[in-house]
Amino acid sequence: MEAAGSTAESRVQPNAFGCLTVPFLLIALVPLGWGARSQWTKGALLRSGEAVTGTVVELRHVPGNPISRSGRRSSSSAVATFATRGGERRTLVSSVNRGPAPWKVGDVVDVVYDPADSQRADLRSELEGWRRWFAIWVAVSLLPLAIAAAPVVLWLRERR
Repeated sequence: MEAAGSTAESRVQPNAFGCLTVPFLLIALVPLGWGARSQWTKGALLRSGEAVTGTVVELRHVPGNPISRSGRRSSSSAVATFATRGGERRTLVSSVNRGPAPWKVGDVVDVVYDPADSQRADLRSELEGWRRWFAIWVAVSLLPLAIAAAPVVLWLRERR
């Protein structure tokens, strides 16, 4: 039994690695892997894709798309047609539901498509924010990563 005035030795318990490090490392890797990958893919399309003009032919709400909304208005994605450099006519649905929609039917828009797979296409305006969203996904993963690293840092400090 310890005396009241003595200081107890502070040590990182081995179970701290299993209880903190592993779960929080997984929590950090999920948003980093999922979000950063999707945003990096958008950036890759913007960097290496072909840019052409297209025409908005329809506005529709796409349930699987994320929503960027201001106010209580409904949100919609643009459906646009474009021609590839090879003359192939394609139709694309933009990747974000916007409310209010910045487009109207008949608007001319910039389209970026993958020359190797022209079905992979999006509006330039939807792709340009990829760096900001990439940084957000990385930032979201930093807190659980810091919590996961805490037992390792404390253990290394004890060893000195």
